[in-house]
Amino acid sequence: MRKLVALALGAVLLTGCSSAPAAAPDTLRITTPYKVKSLDPIKQGLWSPEWGYGELLMRSTDNGDVEPWLLQRLEPVTATQWRLVLRPGVTFSNGRVLDSTALKAVLNRHLAENALVKANLPGATVETPDPSTVLLTTSTPVVNLPNLLADEQLVSVFDAQAEGVYTGPFTVSKLDDNELVLTRNPKYWGGPVTLSEVRVRFVPDGQARLLAVRTGEADIALYPRTDTLGAVKDATSGPRMATAPQALQQLRAIPNLRRAPMNDIAVRRAFALAIDYDQLAKQVLDGLYQTPKGIYPSVVPYALETQRTNASEARRLLDEAGWTPGPGGVRAKDGKQLQLTVLTYPQQPDTQTVAVAMQAQLATVGIGVQITEVQDNYEALKGSAWDVGLSFDGTLGYTYDPIGPLRDFLTSQGSKNFGGITDSELDDLVAELRRTGDPSARTPVLQRIQRLIADRGYLTVVAQRSSAAVVGGAFTGYRPSSVLHHVGAHTQVG
Repeated sequence: MRKLVALALGAVLLTGCSSAPAAAPDTLRITTPYKVKSLDPIKQGLWSPEWGYGELLMRSTDNGDVEPWLLQRLEPVTATQWRLVLRPGVTFSNGRVLDSTALKAVLNRHLAENALVKANLPGATVETPDPSTVLLTTSTPVVNLPNLLADEQLVSVFDAQAEGVYTGPFTVSKLDDNELVLTRNPKYWGGPVTLSEVRVRFVPDGQARLLAVRTGEADIALYPRTDTLGAVKDATSGPRMATAPQALQQLRAIPNLRRAPMNDIAVRRAFALAIDYDQLAKQVLDGLYQTPKGIYPSVVPYALETQRTNASEARRLLDEAGWTPGPGGVRAKDGKQLQLTVLTYPQQPDTQTVAVAMQAQLATVGIGVQITEVQDNYEALKGSAWDVGLSFDGTLGYTYDPIGPLRDFLTSQGSKNFGGITDSELDDLVAELRRTGDPSARTPVLQRIQRLIADRGYLTVVAQRSSAAVVGGAFTGYRPSSVLHHVGAHTQVG
């Protein structure tokens, strides 16, 4: 049935475009499951660096670095103050100069309206000593400011005096429920832009995205379903699979501590021990994922191996906690079955594949699983009718920053603390991390945090991967960005 539906959707996609003229040689056509809902710089500003109509003050790279982008320099003045020096000659697409006054208006707007910015820049104030310099002062040290300014969900840069005006190499010429159309910005401050147009279609079904590349109606399909990649992952001609350099995408299992049974630490620990991470990566996900050993990818020097598979130990923990085997193999305690509602979402179809495999793995230790698909995973996680939420959220984000994701997802005041973690020891450790300017001095703190998270079952990384895409047509040389910068001034045919 799933295949028939996918083919039907693909047929609709084809029919809807059959009369369209062939794309110009310098036009790129992309399909993605994620819809850009508006050009609102606060609520939807994250899309601007992804699609090249906006840029950030700092930029993450595929090499694992963070470097200045719209800034020329970023340097600490004191423990609680940073100097932001703007790159000369930067303009918005309407020709207005990005000077310190314009940047102050951007920062103040975010501080007033963006919850993530307020949380990560406590007590921030902004001064403009000269036209190219901003002094940003906070009430406590913010040692990861370079990473924060490279985070697409924080300080998007826009013209505060206009609507939908950014600095990028492209401007938005069309946005509706089906498509985003980007046109070369002739006034781009960074010089000539290679492509004349980028057309981004919002196609939720993974089969239909792949079919569009196979039929030549799209050049690139982002976020491909793993179970559709068998025919293209080793292809030497025609559509093929391409992957980003860094494995920053992690599928995390977020436990809901606000209700039983995941408020039981024994259940959370047994859950993590019962998952066969190696089987998920190598068999279920066809070798296209890597086996996680802990909450951080092994590329960072402070990563610890805190995850392992041990079904026998999982059963022992549940036995000791009073969860006894019942009819059908599902354990029970005080008359209530050990049954988990696990959330998946269609924009990341591998969440469904993983949930089905986890269902079988957890059953071997007596944990039952009911799988529920939701249309918006973050909105669903804000509710209460779930026990485990599957979500692609890297613990380094896309800026190689361990501090921000810890603060946002795992501390009691975190804006994305969907699981309701309230742990003063963890809060104190993350606060200490945020005060520690020397990266080498952060390592022991980060390792204590990793052990605490594992011991108390606050988070499980079930799989990790590099960003993937299916590429074809004139863009077979395209390689996905590790940090989700899908198109830019120098994206080209080839």
